[in-house]
Formats: sequence, C-alpha cells, structure tokens
Amino acid sequence: MPEAEKELPGPPAWRGIAGYSLAGLFALYAICQTDVFSRVGCMSGSLWFPGFKEYVFSHEPKRWADCIYFSLGDREAKTRNPVLKTVQENTEAIHAHFLAQGIDTVFQLNPGNHFVQGIERTVAGIRWLLGR
Repeated sequence: MPEAEKELPGPPAWRGIAGYSLAGLFALYAICQTDVFSRVGCMSGSLWFPGFKEYVFSHEPKRWADCIYFSLGDREAKTRNPVLKTVQENTEAIHAHFLAQGIDTVFQLNPGNHFVQGIERTVAGIRWLLGR
C-alpha cells in the first residue's frame, strides 16, 4: 500500500477493504490482524466457515471499523449442506456483534443465491462504503 499511496496527491482520508465470497471473509479477518483499514465490505461473505463467527467474537479488531457493509443472497442458506446452511445465521450474528459496538453497519439481503448478481452486489457494497 505504501507504493500505491505514493501516487496519490496526499494521504488518503481512509482505507477500505472489500470482497465477495471468501474475499469477504478475508476483509473481516483483516481488521483483526491489522489497523490499516477503517471501512469494510463483506458481500456474500463465506461466513459459514467453521469457527469464524467464534473467532470474530473472541478477537478484538486491531482498529474498530468506522463502517461495515454486509450483504447476502436470500437463497444462500437454502442448501442441504449443514455447514453452508449457517451462512445467513452467522452473517446476521456478526453484523449484530459490530452493530452492538456502535459501528455504522448495514446488512442487505438480496434476492438469489451466491452466484446471482455478484458484480452488482459488490458494486452496491463499495458504493455504500464510499458514501459514508
């Protein structure tokens, strides 16, 4: 990031991280590992990952985010796979966890499964972060 920021006319007002699917999970994981990011987008995040919800609850971020955007398709939890089935429950619980910390947080439930309108969902999340 230091190399990229050398190209800017001045220091950035904020730094954000966002991702879709496993990259969405990574965006949340990143704020527990570094204080670099103040805005997070987790679109259709793989928050079904075993133990991740408990990890978030037990590890304070290196820097509390100013805002976090969550989104998920309303059909993503509709699966026979018992692990993947937890994605909406876990996303809602993690969203509530950050909301309880006073963080500007939103959870958007979109129509469709994990593979429907991924680009559009990502754009919506990044636009929300930019508008804060």
